[in-house]
Amino acid sequence: MESRVRGQLDFVSLKKKLSIKVTEGNLSNLRELAGRMKTISRNMFKRKYGNLLGLLKVEVQVAALTALAQYYDPPLRCLTFQDFQLVPTVEEFEHILGLSMKGKVPYRYSDQHISTVTLAGILKVHPAELEGFGETFMDVLALTFYGAMLFPNMENIVDHTAINVFVAYKNHLESPVNVVLADMYGSLNLFHEFKKKKMLCCLPVLYVWFISRINKGISNAEGPVEEVLLNKPEIKGAKDWAQFFASLNGGKIRWCLPWQSRSRIISCGNFPNVPFIGTRSCINYNPVLAQRQYGYPIRGTPSPGALQPIWTHYEEGFSLDLIRQIKCAWEEVMRVEEDPRSWIIKDKMSYSRWIMERVKVIKLPFKSDFSPSEQPQPAESEEVTILKGEIKISKGSNKNI
Repeated sequence: MESRVRGQLDFVSLKKKLSIKVTEGNLSNLRELAGRMKTISRNMFKRKYGNLLGLLKVEVQVAALTALAQYYDPPLRCLTFQDFQLVPTVEEFEHILGLSMKGKVPYRYSDQHISTVTLAGILKVHPAELEGFGETFMDVLALTFYGAMLFPNMENIVDHTAINVFVAYKNHLESPVNVVLADMYGSLNLFHEFKKKKMLCCLPVLYVWFISRINKGISNAEGPVEEVLLNKPEIKGAKDWAQFFASLNGGKIRWCLPWQSRSRIISCGNFPNVPFIGTRSCINYNPVLAQRQYGYPIRGTPSPGALQPIWTHYEEGFSLDLIRQIKCAWEEVMRVEEDPRSWIIKDKMSYSRWIMERVKVIKLPFKSDFSPSEQPQPAESEEVTILKGEIKISKGSNKNI
């Protein structure tokens, strides 16, 4: 089979599609319970535990995520499409989960299970409180969310993994944001590296992350979850989503989201990128590939030194030394505005050309049914519009000199 990529690439054979099982857990009881909460209780819960109630309302189109996962590029830790890349980042997941990492440390991992005594002490379980939607009810509900939605390791069971992350957040202010992100990357990596078939990560978060990049913006939306709930995408089947992704290009992506700050983490400690400790693996992502998502064009080829992969799957071998290194690295976070490294981008090849060459190597999973003459023309991206504005301002300034 062959596929034409925007008329810029020669015919490229399609890569073999992975068999991926994406199933959303049974959240009906949680939805019923959350629906009984009054506004004051919902607001209190949101202040303590972020956007969990909002994410519970998101109607995930499983076919969209099954198709999206086919575009994962394991060595680069990103999703590579015909002329652009997308990188889930910690800042984006902060907004989706409604949990700022400010004043908190990332989840630090523990291979010791939380004792029953410790958990009982945290929850202070008493039947009267459970019936009254009090503080104990809030904690029990949040723990159920952790097991059923954030870390769905075992169906209908809140396992020790979810309990560990919940207690780390509740008792030690260790943020779950990085764990949700790490488990998403880890799950995608397991598909491609070990041919695992089941996606074990928080599906609503991944779905909201992607849809927020292709949805039309709504001015009164407070954030990505609210926007998806107010502007639900059209329901599509597997073939329709495959065609959608096959024709998706950079001009159709919302590169600038209104709630997204341009400041972001670019590296941690001695790592050239951002490492994470998840519940099943340690992994990284490469912020250098995410610049367009923050309104900055990528003007050259990312240096291989900035794309060094980190990967250890606990079932294949547990590295306490790597976990220790990652913990230490998060004590020295560098933000992009402080980054002195000029070597992370090289000028030897344009970024667009670099992606074209990359696509030839990794191949794409779907081809468009459009003939080359019928292919939708790429729209001008927000990134290009911003760049044109900067050039216009620069020219105006030069005239005044």
